[in-house]
Amino acid sequence: MSQEQAAARGRPRRGETDAAINAATRQLLAEVGFADFTIEEVARRAGVGKPTIYRRHSSKSPLIAAALVESLASATPRVPDSGDVNRDVAKLLTSLVQTLTTTDFGPSMAALIEPATRDPELADIFACAMDERRLVIRELLTLAHTQGRLQTPNIETGIDVLLGAIYFRYLMSGLPLNQGFITDTVDMVIAPTSKKALRRPTGNGTE
Repeated sequence: MSQEQAAARGRPRRGETDAAINAATRQLLAEVGFADFTIEEVARRAGVGKPTIYRRHSSKSPLIAAALVESLASATPRVPDSGDVNRDVAKLLTSLVQTLTTTDFGPSMAALIEPATRDPELADIFACAMDERRLVIRELLTLAHTQGRLQTPNIETGIDVLLGAIYFRYLMSGLPLNQGFITDTVDMVIAPTSKKALRRPTGNGTE
């Protein structure tokens, strides 16, 4: 084997390098926050040189954006459709809670709240994060409403309340994000009804 072949075989593939950089970015952001975040430290943790990162990202904001978008893509679930609207919405919210509390995505997002008010690029990260989850919940509720299994005056407001409750507990109140809270939230916001329940009873009390 030539030296050139050995070097090529030992060199990480681009996808592997990107994954290492993104993982180091999320880890560092969760640990030190935005102000103390440096590309130098990301490079050290990822085992790459700074030029490798700068060839991909011009500054730390697009670097962070890429890392969190990758995390979102891997964490966004498919739209469930068991026929039980409450159960399906609770499943989506449970997935969100698991992502926030068991991965570095949650702490990373928390670290960006204040700097995002001053950086449009970071603000776009939040918008992207919300849009990903809104999309799957919207698709689920719209399908249930079309099939007559859901009565709701405003799907978008319902999504706001569902996601707002989760993020408020995670970011602000410090109260537990357990299954009981998820179930209670879904029961309060969602009004699922079957097609049978939507039909009016006849005068003698039978259908």
